[in-house]
Amino acid sequence: MSPVVVEAEVDINRPPDEVFDYCSDHRHEPEWNPMMTRIAKLTGGPVGAGTRYAAEFVKGPPMVMECTRHERPATWSLTGDSSVMTARGGWRVLPTADGSHLVVRVETEPHGLLRLAGPLLRRREQPMFERDLNNIKARLEGARMAP
Repeated sequence: MSPVVVEAEVDINRPPDEVFDYCSDHRHEPEWNPMMTRIAKLTGGPVGAGTRYAAEFVKGPPMVMECTRHERPATWSLTGDSSVMTARGGWRVLPTADGSHLVVRVETEPHGLLRLAGPLLRRREQPMFERDLNNIKARLEGARMAP
């Protein structure tokens, strides 16, 4: 089965370096992703390539995520592994006249029985990623976030 691919994007009225610094430090993720209950940085030093996190979610097993690319203020990538899936995500922050354009592309490879649910995963994940990016926008612009 081919990976489940989801892409989402949003314009944010904040400078690219602020968007990058907030989003690329995934310790902030529980603030904008209501499906994540906890995350802990496992490595020392500043956030960058090689930074690892342990994440826990409302549904599903824990996941270990690693930053595989970190090029401030434009792009970063993560790979995450759990017992039910492998996920690879790429994030880009592009400057705009009013601030930033944030783009995320995630490829998920389900394992085991979850492989059979590939098409359903995409339909479920697309609105979740759009909600998450809108929550990032709301948080950074000081507005109300969606549940």
